[in-house]
Amino acid sequence: MIKLVASDIDETLVDNDKNVPERNRIAIQKAQEKGIIVMLATGRGTYELFDIPKQAGVIHDDRYVICCNGAIIMNVKTKEIVHSMGLKYEYAKTIFDYAYANNQTCYIYTLDHKYGLNLDRDSYAEEQITELTDNNIDFIKDQIILKAILKNKDMNYLQGLEIDIAYLTNYDVEIAYSSDMFMEINAKGVNKARALEKVCEHYGIGLDEVLAIGDNYNDVAMLGEAGTSVAVANAHLQVKESANFVAEATNEEGAVGEAIERFVLNK
Repeated sequence: MIKLVASDIDETLVDNDKNVPERNRIAIQKAQEKGIIVMLATGRGTYELFDIPKQAGVIHDDRYVICCNGAIIMNVKTKEIVHSMGLKYEYAKTIFDYAYANNQTCYIYTLDHKYGLNLDRDSYAEEQITELTDNNIDFIKDQIILKAILKNKDMNYLQGLEIDIAYLTNYDVEIAYSSDMFMEINAKGVNKARALEKVCEHYGIGLDEVLAIGDNYNDVAMLGEAGTSVAVANAHLQVKESANFVAEATNEEGAVGEAIERFVLNK
């Protein structure tokens, strides 16, 4: 029996305009009326959630959101950080130096801020980033660093950089991909599945009682360990293969709503 629903945000819960489709909102509300816990599990930072939890209707007492691929678990109502697992500063510095030397777009996420190097112009319209013009990040040395990102819209090129990043960080990081343009680098052992397991322990339920929904490579661990997993229709092939079920709907068409209707509301 499903007791908790965990959904990714981008290209899963929200449409291409970053809004939650009505089908999703209605299904989430009906699931919660049945006593099902509904939560979000995203690669976004805590300061990048904007009004999406409110749109989705998941802000309640004793409810949580997984951010930065599992590096952070935050109480979605009080904003209290209940768990964090940071990336070593020396790895973040190494990645940032690599990006600087190779003219790559790079983001560094700390607990309360995001820094960027070689930003493209689109970034200013959609993200709150402090742009850096050199590779000096000593000022975050004593802060919790949640993840680093390399950005390139050529995924083949981006994936080709993985061997360099893995080598430079002593094969001691987790590397995943999202939104067809991000290489996401977290501390070893950080992924959505491990964070989801911690949330389940808090509620006294098992991963076998979870419905997980996602679309991209950073969702694979969560989809693989949840008792029931759904890949949205626009998901990558590998992601679809890791899920129990592939939705007929895309993120634009309310795929999260379809998953909840099928597996929770029994429609």
